[in-house]
Amino acid sequence: MNVAQAISRALVSEGITLAAGIAGQSIWPVIDAIAGCEEVSLMYARQERVAFDICDGFARASGNPAVVFTDAGPAAANLMGGIVNSWGDSVPVLFLAGHNDRTKIASKFTKEIPFLEIFGPVSKWSAMIDDPSKVSETLRRAFMHMRTGRPGPVALGVPLDVAQMDVGNFEYLPVSPRPRVRGGGDPAAIAIAIDMISNAERPYVYVGAGVLFSEASEQLVCFAELLTLPVATTLNGKSAFPENHRLALGIGGFGRASYSSLPATVTAESADVILTIGCGFKQHATVVRPSLHTRHIQVDVDPVEVNRDHIADVAILGDAKVVLQQMTEIARSRLPAARLAPVETRIKAIGELHRRWMTVCEPLLKSEDTPINPFRVTHEFARLVDPAETIVLHDAGTVRGTTSQHYVAPCPRSFLGFGVQSAMGWSIGAAMGAKKAHPSKLVAAFIGEEALNETAMDIETSVRNNAPILVVVKNNRKIPDQDGGKSKKLAVARFWQGVDICALAGALGAKAYRVEKPGDLAATLSAAIADVRGGRTAVVEVMTVRINGSLHHLWDANAKKGSGVALG
Repeated sequence: MNVAQAISRALVSEGITLAAGIAGQSIWPVIDAIAGCEEVSLMYARQERVAFDICDGFARASGNPAVVFTDAGPAAANLMGGIVNSWGDSVPVLFLAGHNDRTKIASKFTKEIPFLEIFGPVSKWSAMIDDPSKVSETLRRAFMHMRTGRPGPVALGVPLDVAQMDVGNFEYLPVSPRPRVRGGGDPAAIAIAIDMISNAERPYVYVGAGVLFSEASEQLVCFAELLTLPVATTLNGKSAFPENHRLALGIGGFGRASYSSLPATVTAESADVILTIGCGFKQHATVVRPSLHTRHIQVDVDPVEVNRDHIADVAILGDAKVVLQQMTEIARSRLPAARLAPVETRIKAIGELHRRWMTVCEPLLKSEDTPINPFRVTHEFARLVDPAETIVLHDAGTVRGTTSQHYVAPCPRSFLGFGVQSAMGWSIGAAMGAKKAHPSKLVAAFIGEEALNETAMDIETSVRNNAPILVVVKNNRKIPDQDGGKSKKLAVARFWQGVDICALAGALGAKAYRVEKPGDLAATLSAAIADVRGGRTAVVEVMTVRINGSLHHLWDANAKKGSGVALG
């Protein structure tokens, strides 16, 4: 067996079921070997960046890595927009890049780039398989990096001459079937944290995608119920805690985020103790920071994240699943029964905040205005689907705010959020990957018109690869000239004529619809959903008004009226 065949055998033994990319001379041996594996579904994309997005979406939806492949040089460089998304959001994807022969890599030969120098900074680990003897060791280390600690993409180079060399008596022991390697927190620190939380009058829990990749949602629910703790998530962590739970606050912040809900914001900004688990404190999540008098307990698996942006009163280094189990056990053994009884006043207050939130937002969700209010689009979609059997994705721009804030995600990975790098057009490829991860589920990508144009050609990829998805385009291209042309955005919009989205989608093999009146939304979305469930990709273009995805101004105005809600 040659090196390419050995690589494919190792991938199968590690449980890889999806590979995507674009072929080329230097990667052909590897592609041929993978194509010969019945266990792996092979998707051929229209651009390398979307191929990476496909694998990224698969990993977010399943928790397991997929493999993306490219030819040498510019082909590898073309997927940079995809790998930086995975790197920023800590998503495990294995990138295999072809290269020229080993002797030509350092000579600036045709289609050659400094691969490790370029991709090392945006990968959890990178390496070159420059000898047949390194195949087993390199792949095993790659999968250990993707499956332990804080996940992330791994980039491996495979020179053409090496790929065709005899590997000899190839033996490979996979790491993926083995129990996951996890580390727990310091029991003394956890005991201090439990005392702080149990003595708090207004506790608040804020969790990120680390809970999803740790598969710790069940443990999070158990701990929250034990101590009656209100829970909010980051945008990337949305669905880590069931949003139909009576303790759920929706999307939150530390203490206020760009798209945080009213319940989460009121709770966070009045909290006396905040517990954060597996989340970063990026700019969009910290529009307003907590008070200096608010105590902070930080749980993270990555030592680089601990005390990085905010010094914690108690820092716990460990895997979210293990630490939450420890916290639950220590709370049960350490606290009297009275402290473990449900705090009904807190539960009632959360319910009241949700009622206020829906009252404030109802004019947006049920708006009859034209162009259509983009919040109404999400509201109508949510009424038509079973969220437990649906996966929703959003794209970059204001569409993330108008999609994520009111859609209720009841189970892990039923909503795939992204946002650290926010490369426009991500949701098209990621939706295909999610569909491959969960073929029986309805997968819907909400995207803006400009982001769609970045990756629209790969609508055809979903058609050709039997990955039917629903693409909902919130098109706010037509902007009314309200300030006499003084706005730079309005000036640019007048020169930006856009494309005929429905004509393009139809030419690429999808069923296309356009909606201009809010009263037509439900029927059109229902028809498109039926198309997708019948096996055909559908694109619904909705002509929407340009609106800020953040709703701070609404609930700030509401707060001035007085709420009478106490969270103690």
